Amino acid sequence: MTLRKSAMHKLSLALALAAMTSASLVAAPAPAVAQSRGLGGLFSCEGSGKKQEGGALLGAAAGALLGRTIAKNDKTLGTLVGAAAGAAAGAYIGCRMQSTDAAMAEQATKKALETGVAQTWSNSRTGNSGRVAVISSSYGPPIDGRSLRFAQGVESLPTYEAAGGAYVANAAANLRAGPSAKAPVVGKLAAGESFDALGVTSTGGWILVGRGGLGVGYAAASLARPYGQQVASCRVIDATVSGGGQGASSQRYSACKDGRGEWQLTQV
Repeated sequence: MTLRKSAMHKLSLALALAAMTSASLVAAPAPAVAQSRGLGGLFSCEGSGKKQEGGALLGAAAGALLGRTIAKNDKTLGTLVGAAAGAAAGAYIGCRMQSTDAAMAEQATKKALETGVAQTWSNSRTGNSGRVAVISSSYGPPIDGRSLRFAQGVESLPTYEAAGGAYVANAAANLRAGPSAKAPVVGKLAAGESFDALGVTSTGGWILVGRGGLGVGYAAASLARPYGQQVASCRVIDATVSGGGQGASSQRYSACKDGRGEWQLTQV
């Protein structure tokens, strides 16, 4: 009975060590996304994902059986060592599976941030997929309306959002004295005409058209588009992930470029 109790005690210690090993490998704290972090940090394998935990538990069980089989003198010790090694291998494999998703999500997010166009990704190895949608973009800090010059009769607003540079009219458009379809017409834009966008109204519906640095009227934003490539300083994105037998989950991030030109994301 004493020998049997000793063996059971050793086995309990083995299972406890395996569980501790598994937990230390897979139950790392989730990323602190409340603070800004780069793309690499945001998608690094730090969280306690179900794939990691599942891999560790399966690895511990398989390792325990293998260790007990190959140990010559002390099968309980073999179980302990095998379980610990199995947990490490299982967690590593689970983390690798999770990181392949993360690598694809990171690549799609970076492209969406650089181009302003929504991106999708799909991983045939894990069955997971995702989409990164760009909600809004900004091209610099707000512009003080007092720093701009206006043609006579054109309304001045206190502040504008940065527009990002040149635009082109999609179709013939009226220039209005204020950011409203009811404001008087003070000029015209021809279809295909390019112009300097001095700013965008805070609601995003109207562009202040500039000629020679002078604000000459407001054009409806729906009738114009950016001309050439614009480099955004900040964007708001929605990142959605589907798969793993669960419904789609979505998280919104605010992303801005730092002094080195690297995107820093903050969960919002």
